[in-house]
Amino acid sequence: MPTKNSLLFKAALLLLGTWTCQLPAQAQGAPEITPSLKKMLGALPIAGLQDEVHQLVGGLKKTPCGGNLKGCYATSSGPLQLYFFTSGMAQQTFLLVIDKKMALPSLLKDSVQKVLGGTSLQSPIISISTTDYVLDSVKMPPALQRIVRDSYFNVSSLEFEAGVQLAARASLGGAMKLTMESLGVKADQLTLRAAVVMPIPTDLAGGAGAGAGLAEAMSHGDTMKKAGAKAAAPEAYVEFQLAPNSVVPLTTPPMILTDATFFINNARTFGYKGNATFKGVNGKKVLLQFQTLLDPAGAMDLLDFQFRIATPPSYTMEDSANLMFAMATPDPRLVQFGGGFIRNIESYKKALLTVTQPLSVFQLRNPQPVPEYRFGDTNKPFPDDPKFFNIVVNGPTAPDGPYLRAVGDAVILGQKMGSIDATAGLSGLHGKAVKNISLKLGPLGKVTIQKMVAEADVDKDRQRVHLKGNFGGQTVEVTMVGAKLSIDVPANCVNPFEIKATVALAADTNIADVFAAQGGANVDPTKIAGCVGKELEAALNKIAGEYKSLGGYTATAASAELKKISDAADAAAKQAAAEAQKTYDDAKDKARNVASSSSSAANKAFNDAGNAFKKLGSKKKHKKGPDPKFAASVFDWDYYYDHAQDVVRAGVDLATHWRGSGFNEGRQGSPEFNVKYYRNRYPDVQAKCGNGDWSCVLQHWLDLGLDQGRQGSADFSVASYLDRYSDLQNAFGKDNYSDAMEHWLTSDGTRDGRPDTAYSGPVAGPTVAGGGGGTAWSDVAAGCRHTMAVFAVQAGKTVQGLQFWYHGLGWAPAHGQLGNNYTQVFLDAGDYVDEVIYRAGSTVDSITFLTKAGKTYGPYGGTGGTEGRYYPTKGEKLGCMAGRAGSSIDQLTFSSTGPR
Repeated sequence: MPTKNSLLFKAALLLLGTWTCQLPAQAQGAPEITPSLKKMLGALPIAGLQDEVHQLVGGLKKTPCGGNLKGCYATSSGPLQLYFFTSGMAQQTFLLVIDKKMALPSLLKDSVQKVLGGTSLQSPIISISTTDYVLDSVKMPPALQRIVRDSYFNVSSLEFEAGVQLAARASLGGAMKLTMESLGVKADQLTLRAAVVMPIPTDLAGGAGAGAGLAEAMSHGDTMKKAGAKAAAPEAYVEFQLAPNSVVPLTTPPMILTDATFFINNARTFGYKGNATFKGVNGKKVLLQFQTLLDPAGAMDLLDFQFRIATPPSYTMEDSANLMFAMATPDPRLVQFGGGFIRNIESYKKALLTVTQPLSVFQLRNPQPVPEYRFGDTNKPFPDDPKFFNIVVNGPTAPDGPYLRAVGDAVILGQKMGSIDATAGLSGLHGKAVKNISLKLGPLGKVTIQKMVAEADVDKDRQRVHLKGNFGGQTVEVTMVGAKLSIDVPANCVNPFEIKATVALAADTNIADVFAAQGGANVDPTKIAGCVGKELEAALNKIAGEYKSLGGYTATAASAELKKISDAADAAAKQAAAEAQKTYDDAKDKARNVASSSSSAANKAFNDAGNAFKKLGSKKKHKKGPDPKFAASVFDWDYYYDHAQDVVRAGVDLATHWRGSGFNEGRQGSPEFNVKYYRNRYPDVQAKCGNGDWSCVLQHWLDLGLDQGRQGSADFSVASYLDRYSDLQNAFGKDNYSDAMEHWLTSDGTRDGRPDTAYSGPVAGPTVAGGGGGTAWSDVAAGCRHTMAVFAVQAGKTVQGLQFWYHGLGWAPAHGQLGNNYTQVFLDAGDYVDEVIYRAGSTVDSITFLTKAGKTYGPYGGTGGTEGRYYPTKGEKLGCMAGRAGSSIDQLTFSSTGPR
């Protein structure tokens, strides 16, 4: 008897591969039959037939046979036909045919026999075999072929398992007839197949003799015992089959079932299986198996039913909805659960009808390719492995049952969405899939939507089929209502464009194509909630720039809004600055008034320097005073107030602090001079003044640096100031740095005194050689701006006369007494002086020029005075010459090109 786990006849050993014989006219030798088969045949509980069957065994006659068989035997008597097949002791089979209509003998388990009460059989066939086998009808003798044709729907083969098996054309009776007819199945159009439940003789091997024969007999006896135990097991079942190619229109639930097999097992579990189609599922065939318990009277109680369904690759959630409509068939036994085979289905059935088209884009692909099933085809058996069944409907005893659950690989609107898990039951239909997908989002191009959620939620109050995801904080939503699909991507401050569109919805709609066709439209960012400040400006800039080609809010409007924001920000900033400045100035004037009334020694020195307190916007006066720390170019009360706020907050008098602490700390007291900067800039100052000897550095600035046009701070350069303004050069001369500084200190402060370069050093400052006789001269005043290329010199014991030729100027005026007997030197093209050796005392005694190319010109003059050397700033050249002269060269000032 088959088990519940094997719902098809098993393919078995083919015993009669080529049997074409007829029953013989006379005996040709008696067969050797294993004792277990004889005893099982004799023990068949068929009233009134035991004696006839026993006589038939004695009348078996050998007939021709083929295949691997060594013996085929047959005999008949009235309605009885008996066949015996053997390949020796290893394989032996009895086939008993009772060619008449009869009541179902007591061959089944009592629980099943009771349910089948009143069932009649036509031409039953009982197989007693030591092995499984298949009997092809085309190889059968004519008598058996006729029975198969007339009573067994002319099937192509009969299949039997080892042990005792029953096959028959059946007209059902009792509770089973009522159950089958309640489903819409004709109870008299079936064949029955079952394992026979009967007492097993205790000594099946008795009489077998010894040796190999005994071993085979014992093996056969063991086979019969195992088959008998299997037939009596709770899971063993009786199978009912319709004629091949039968189409069964089942009514509960309504479906078309083909290749159908019905069964009941010894535990009164009833069910059926086959290929099924449901109304509205467009002819898509599914594999279906149903089972439920029968009550003791044999009726379906539907308390613990289950449907298992294996769907084809093209199945959709719309198809599942139509399956649910079928499952909504009213049944009195399910009324308490809301009607039908799905709990509460009646409450949302109408709502479900409104979303079938949106559900058509939810493809529910079975992750396991489902094999084809064909009843009676051993190459296409019904698959028993649960992995093929991706939809189940469980009965009321399941939690929240009865309910439907469907799982599969989701392809939604043309996008692979991972797996989907959908349920239908008490709270409605709910299906969900989550996956990252790629879509074109307007001007952003193709992007990955993170965790796009596809959901179908349907109950009596809510019908929602949609997709929703997010990209960079921007919501991406797709909704489907009726035959329309709408996409909505609201603008946000990061991406101030929206995408809105509605298209016709079809089962093959691909959401990627819908989004690809949408360019998007700009939205006024000022109307986006929470879009303010810098984020608002960024949004407007996007619209004015990279989104300018989109429709909607225009780039022109965005630019205008940006200007309004900018203008408002400028006005607010100016107002805030003005208010802050006024507050600051008020505090500063108050501090100034207090300081100006102070009679401290520091303030007296400050005033003695002519560096008096000034009103805001005015310039200080400049004159020399007894304390160099208060020179106008060294200390500026307003500057110190602005840059020494720690002193201001401490409430200390600024002049007192500067004189006693600030200067000695190396602080900067004015825009024009920073003692640390000045020392660090000039190596000759470092050589003269030790580190921290700020008084020495200050004195160098006041005595030499200022007049030489040196730069006293990173904020101001008197040389740059003079070079920048031709009116000052015309008024003071091109190298009158002292008067230029005076002008800077006493003017209204509207001119630019910043250095031409940010280079901070080291810089070779001007070097003076010689005394103070004669009259001052400067080739800068003559128009020199570059290095010299030719010089003329007249010398004896001292340097008596000099004249220089400069690039861009030519010959500058001669200085001293050059006479006619002078020496003229031309530097090589591209060469220049990068070192000077001189000797000087009260006059310039001698001079030597050394060039970058290694040439030495000189010495010119005598050996008096003290030797000195001058090197231009690294990378620069000897610059324009200056000095003092009368009858000879009394003084020379060497300077470098580049920063002063």
